[in-house]
Amino acid sequence: MTEKNIKHAGGSARLEGVLSLDLVAIEEGQKVKLVGGEIAEVIDNPRDGMWILLRFLEAENDPSRVGGEELIFWADVLGVIQ
Repeated sequence: MTEKNIKHAGGSARLEGVLSLDLVAIEEGQKVKLVGGEIAEVIDNPRDGMWILLRFLEAENDPSRVGGEELIFWADVLGVIQ
């Protein structure tokens, strides 16, 4: 995805091809795009609407993150990748 594919909706950036965000509904195994450009797979969702546990699949700005797991706050998730 390129910068020109970024759309602004409701005051925040959203990417074309990325679904709107409902953190509670995100299932394990789905892929998400983060605000830093990383792509990650959901490995656990406690369904509290605040946090999800991710495994990084792509991290162009910091390749050392790939394969790592991290608990991510909802504001850092742009959306689910179709």
